[in-house]
Amino acid sequence: MSNTYFGLLAEFGEANIPLDKVAPKYFGLSYQEARRRAPSKLLPCRAFRLGGQKSPWLISAVDLAELIDRQRQKAG
Repeated sequence: MSNTYFGLLAEFGEANIPLDKVAPKYFGLSYQEARRRAPSKLLPCRAFRLGGQKSPWLISAVDLAELIDRQRQKAG
């Protein structure tokens, strides 16, 4: 696991992070826009639900850390 992953765990306190916390900071999207894009898989990393359609959208800290690390490599 990368330092980025552990940083995300420290920031959010959980391995599956609610989309409403991730979208504005890491995707540059409002929660409403991210929620519209999630079912169509139009977000920078996978979003999923644990449960039924009323369950919140979540982002895996592993997937988000990989996205951040890839973006860092491209920039550097």
